[in-house]
Parts: sequence; C-alpha cells; structure tokens
Amino acid sequence: LPSVADEQGRLASLIGASVFPIGLIGILLGGGELITSNMTAVSTSFFAKKVTLSELLKNWLIITVFNVLGAIFVAFVFGHLVGLTGIGAYKTELLSLAQSKINASWSQEFLSGIGCNWFVGLAMWMCYGAKNAAGKVLAVWFPVMAFVAIGFQHSIANAFVIPADNF
Repeated sequence: LPSVADEQGRLASLIGASVFPIGLIGILLGGGELITSNMTAVSTSFFAKKVTLSELLKNWLIITVFNVLGAIFVAFVFGHLVGLTGIGAYKTELLSLAQSKINASWSQEFLSGIGCNWFVGLAMWMCYGAKNAAGKVLAVWFPVMAFVAIGFQHSIANAFVIPADNF
C-alpha cells in the first residue's frame, strides 16, 4: 500500500500539473509566444513555404532567448524577491524537481522534450480550432496538464525551475 507521503507527493504533483497550464494560457490570450508552441506554428508555416529557413531560425532564436530570460526573471522575482521558492513545501518540491531535471540522462531529457512538445503541439492545434476564449482555455489545459503530470521535460519550465532552486 502507498504511504501517506507517497499519496501527498502524488497529490502535489497533480495540483502542480493542474495549475501549470495557466502560464501558457496567459501567454496565448495575451498575444505572446512560448517557444514550444511557436515551434509548432512556425514549423507549419515553414513546411507550407510561407517562411524561409533563415526566418524560421531567426524566429526560434529570438523567442528562445526572450523566453529563457523571462523564465529566469520570474524565477528571480518569485524565488528571490518574494521568497516563495525558499520556504517550506515550495522549497522542498522545487529542490526535488530541479534535481530530477538535472540528474536525467541526455537521451532521457531529449526524448522527454519530444513528448512534451508533442503535447504542446496538440494543445496548440486544438487551440487554433477553438472558436472562443473558453474553447482555447480548454484546448490548452488538458494536454499541458498531461505532459506535466507525466513529468516530461519542458525547456522554458526548466529555465525557471533550475534557477529558482538557486535563488
């Protein structure tokens, strides 16, 4: 039988997975770009010959740099200035999560990233088909929640988690 600690850990993971989509939803409804969803959209345009390879790579570089800088900024604000990641359960969970990200092998991280981006691509594909904001929210929520619950690697989330652990 699972211990109480195991059950609490699973519950914390489920709660974390449940609220994680709020970030992408805010970015999308606010008109921003997240690199993982951008890869789906701009790659589709590239394969449809609407953008060149140099435009694709330039887009990915700009979006990646600013997504990573934004993630580090948010980690600094919440981790250092607000102090949320340095206390109690937040600190314990964050340390555990950061260690799991750092200790994975390169091949595990790479394949996990592919799995993550498959779910994000699915979320974006369904989001593009939604007729209103509520439909977009639902379209994004469950695929993103699934990749977090599974534990897949997400480059920008990792750019938050690992630095936040150090603040």
